[in-house]
Amino acid sequence: MKEEARVAILDAAEQVLAEQGLHAARMDDIAARVGVSVGTLYNYFEDRQQLLETLRDVRGRELLALLDEELERSQQLPYRARLHGFLCCVLEHSRTHFRLLSLLFEDSLRRGASREGDLDRHLEIRREVSLRLEHLGKQGVKDGALRSEDASHYPAMLLDMMQGLVLRQLIAKQSTPADEVIAPLLRCFLDGAAPRPG
Repeated sequence: MKEEARVAILDAAEQVLAEQGLHAARMDDIAARVGVSVGTLYNYFEDRQQLLETLRDVRGRELLALLDEELERSQQLPYRARLHGFLCCVLEHSRTHFRLLSLLFEDSLRRGASREGDLDRHLEIRREVSLRLEHLGKQGVKDGALRSEDASHYPAMLLDMMQGLVLRQLIAKQSTPADEVIAPLLRCFLDGAAPRPG
């Protein structure tokens, strides 16, 4: 029950933050959304900042769990299909939590520097996603879809491309369906951007 309540609080917090903004949302508003007293919130989180940090951490762990499920589900598929599923997970997760990501992005721009721990959290998630891409890339090399001599660079390159796509959406304040960006992303990464002969 305690874990269910915690999940409900975090979901409500994300909704209230999306509606009211990062700085306007109050613990009272979040408690009202969940249907509990504000004191109950403080049983789970010391303060608003801890709630926000927990929300960010939980969403990051959810992404990693989604990626692990997708990699497990797609084990028997060829590399390109598995990579498509992997990218879809990342982009759909970003789309699902787009408003929260937008608020966090705007806040980091406003502050000019990350709060202590924010960068570490971001780098930890990036490292975990990169490890999964590195493992997946071994299949890409084995399947002949990727060149082995550049394999160590592929996870960072692909992550930077994905991050660039999400960042562009955050700047434009408009989320794009994953289907619209995955095909060109796969083409550029796997086939290159040069025009095809003939």
